[in-house]
Amino acid sequence: MKAAVWYGHKDVRVEERKMPVPKKGEVLVRVAWAGLCGTDKHEYLGPLWIPVEKPHRLTGETAPLVQGHEYAGIIDQVGEGVTEWKVGDRVTASGSIVCGECEFCKTGRKNICEKLGFIGVGKDGGFAEYVAVPVHQLFMVPENVSLKAAALTEPISCGVHATQQIGDLTGKSAAIVGPGMIGLSCLIAAKAAGAKPIYVIGQGEGKREFVEAFGGIYIDGRVEDPIEGVTKRNGDLVDVSYEAVGLEPTLDLAVNLLRCNGTLMIMGVFSSPPRINMNLIQEGERVIKTSQANVNEIQDVLELIAAEKLDPMPLVTGEATLDNIVKDGFEAICAKGNEHVKILVEINDGLK
Repeated sequence: MKAAVWYGHKDVRVEERKMPVPKKGEVLVRVAWAGLCGTDKHEYLGPLWIPVEKPHRLTGETAPLVQGHEYAGIIDQVGEGVTEWKVGDRVTASGSIVCGECEFCKTGRKNICEKLGFIGVGKDGGFAEYVAVPVHQLFMVPENVSLKAAALTEPISCGVHATQQIGDLTGKSAAIVGPGMIGLSCLIAAKAAGAKPIYVIGQGEGKREFVEAFGGIYIDGRVEDPIEGVTKRNGDLVDVSYEAVGLEPTLDLAVNLLRCNGTLMIMGVFSSPPRINMNLIQEGERVIKTSQANVNEIQDVLELIAAEKLDPMPLVTGEATLDNIVKDGFEAICAKGNEHVKILVEINDGLK
């Protein structure tokens, strides 16, 4: 089979690989579409989590590895013991790989498994014609949802999970720092949860149309001070803020956007430990919450799309083929990251 394989810094090669064989409790998925996300971009620019020398703590694997953890396709084979899924089922999947044995796996919080890993980082992922997937990761794609749309459900589900962690947002004001895919997923989720108004802070005009298309109020941090901009429009600071970038300055901004008793949701992944103004948190009894990936929220997103309450396709700002994934995918998102939200890669054409 053909696959895009990560070897190192800016070294992704499209090459022939042996087709995986599904193990006990796994299925083999013929991939239709796969999303290129921020994690894939960061790994392309330099390894953060892909194991190079030390084997992954759960899978025992090291590079070279196939990237990609957002994908949808059709089951091509079923492994031993699989009875609830069949060849021909249209599926998408969680990107998490888990031990299934720790306290958190056994209590339904597998997204914080003690040995948590991710497909496309700790084992071969979806930038390949076929991928082997444990059945506990699978979600059935409704007939009226395209596989192309289903490939977008994993990143959107991260915003849904984070928002559910916060609790009731009915009538609460919110601000999201960072208008990338994760920030927009938080916008979609916060709006669905009843938050209003919702401000999204970015740099430049590249993401304004996406924010406004999903019901947010965009503030360009290059034109006006974000805190002044939010306060002027809202009459106060906000009840909830999301940090969706992973940088110390954006974390500081998210903290300072909060009114007393507000809730900070940290979504960004930080490449180095940030400092945070704990005095401001403590003095105003502000609450810090964090969110990691998703549990079963992909199902929620599939149902929203099936019910025509959410059209995720405006999030797609570019497409690539597997053969051209480096030029039209990785290099495109690196060169014009402020213009792109989601680049989808067509892996096997003709799959709907």
